[in-house]
Amino acid sequence: MYKSDYSNKMSKLLEDKNIYKTIRTDPTPKLQKTNNTLVNEIFKNKYIDQWQKNKMYSSSSTAPRLYGLPKIHKPDLPLRPISSSTNVPCYQLSKHIGQILKNIVNENYNINNSIQLKTQLEVIVLEEDDFLVSFDAVSLFTNIPTYLAIKIIMKKWDIIKNFTKIPKAQFLKILEFCLKENNYFKYDNKLYNQTFGMPMGNPLSPTIADIILDDLLDKTIEELKTEKQITIKFIKKYVDDVFAIIKEKDKDAILEFLNHYHTKLKFTVETEQNKSLPYLDIRIFRTINKIKFNWYSKTTASGRMINFLSTQPLQQKINTANNFINKIIQISDIEFKEENIKTIKTILHMNNFPNYLINNLINKTINKTNQNKNSQQNPDVGNTVRYYGISYIPNLTDKRNLNKIINKENVTFAHKSNTTIKQLFTNTKSKIEKEQQHDIIYKIGCSGKEGESCNLIYIGTTKRSLETRLIEHKADIRNKRESTGLSQHIIETGHSADFDNTTIMDKEKRTNKRYKLESLRIQHNIEKTMNTQEDRDKTIASYSLALRAL
Repeated sequence: MYKSDYSNKMSKLLEDKNIYKTIRTDPTPKLQKTNNTLVNEIFKNKYIDQWQKNKMYSSSSTAPRLYGLPKIHKPDLPLRPISSSTNVPCYQLSKHIGQILKNIVNENYNINNSIQLKTQLEVIVLEEDDFLVSFDAVSLFTNIPTYLAIKIIMKKWDIIKNFTKIPKAQFLKILEFCLKENNYFKYDNKLYNQTFGMPMGNPLSPTIADIILDDLLDKTIEELKTEKQITIKFIKKYVDDVFAIIKEKDKDAILEFLNHYHTKLKFTVETEQNKSLPYLDIRIFRTINKIKFNWYSKTTASGRMINFLSTQPLQQKINTANNFINKIIQISDIEFKEENIKTIKTILHMNNFPNYLINNLINKTINKTNQNKNSQQNPDVGNTVRYYGISYIPNLTDKRNLNKIINKENVTFAHKSNTTIKQLFTNTKSKIEKEQQHDIIYKIGCSGKEGESCNLIYIGTTKRSLETRLIEHKADIRNKRESTGLSQHIIETGHSADFDNTTIMDKEKRTNKRYKLESLRIQHNIEKTMNTQEDRDKTIASYSLALRAL
């Protein structure tokens, strides 16, 4: 998609004044303060522990960034708006509330994947006039009535209270804060508020969607029984997509009742064609008395996966192929076996997997499927395994070489790639301004003073925003506090710090790793730094010893 087309689609999407409106000021600081007040309140009353408080406390929030994902399976490639909310003030608090609310989601309606759906459908005995349909909610997340969600949730407080120590009034206060006050985002340097519905990207949105649709199905099924004497034989849903076995004559009535639940929530219907219907990645066939299954992929599916010739660990390539083969074999009936094996071979060949390996993996998967599942041994849960991520470098960081170097029990290495697909694509999110960046290592230069130049630099790290840290540095200098190497140098020499040209050297969320990076940056620039604390966690000493050993 050309950038101009993307921008036009996003602008048209945001023109809907019923859902989006522009706002002048960034509410992030105010919301962060409110979030921390709520977290402190439930901590002081011992409703959460210290670890939970630290996790939910926010010190470096930024406004969510909106971007659009193209729906490549639909004509004209409409965009699905996604609000990147990982650093919104209430992100962790919302996740905490979401975990509690998952306990009121109706498991009778929900499925996790196509394999689970197949297992449940295999026991269904069909009648001659049974009919396969799927109902799809239109733009579910942006059409969720939050006031209705809150009303439904609080009606189920007798269940919810068994999964939290937070009292009802406080829980309602937090719920309203997470659902109503954090629905804002930034796009193209403009701030917007989503006045209706839930943004995709909010950690609460999937759970709220489940709760709303559960209530909708409960009421629809009950009303169909009492008012129309219609019974739905089988009904399941995956997020916003509902699969059902009904009588064909009842299709229109069921769709009408689904669309009657709320003016904003509307459904479309897809019916079986030639006695079959695709749902998720499975094609469901209606035959005499029973249902058959085969693997299904959309016409837009490219068939691309990890390429065998790519610079990735061999085991990762094999695992990818194994998972692909296993999925197709598991969800497909035996009569489709030969057809599917041809498809598997075609797709793996396209990704440069060699013939001998393809045949070997297929045979192993088929043999494993035919074995008794009970013969599988349970893993030893007595030993705690520690996992470490390490960059993959062929012939250097292969597991065989690592095991020779580091001979420790219960230590496993997971390889990661420094070159990712993400690096190939345009970043459609609005950039976070330098001053709002957090979890960083930064560099401040010295401007010297009139007639006296200075080439020294100060290297520091902060979890909070760069703007906040620079304000503290300026206050230290103004108040003659020699709390850092920067303020000490400026106070002693009368020089000026070049705050306007502060640069960000690294970004790292993990605190320990960020401190190590800071120490290494200082060591690398040791001849021109004004830092007084060079090796806070003995990183340099450790690296020096390692280098000497080599």
